[in-house]
Amino acid sequence: MPVSYQLSDEALKIINTPRIRRELMDILEVTEFTIARYIQKNNPILTLYAVIELITKESGLTIDQILKANNTSE
Repeated sequence: MPVSYQLSDEALKIINTPRIRRELMDILEVTEFTIARYIQKNNPILTLYAVIELITKESGLTIDQILKANNTSE
């Protein structure tokens, strides 16, 4: 079974600010409501390269600090 990833709690905290959320809206071309929902549900779309790049730039976190394996089976 392939491994899927989610953002770590630390990364979620970093992106859950008004400025970063606005940047995510531009990157993902979605509304603020959608960004809020993605963050609340820790949606895998938040693991896209452009999002990871933004988190790295803003926080200095490494990819290992940003991502965590999603161990729930569906």
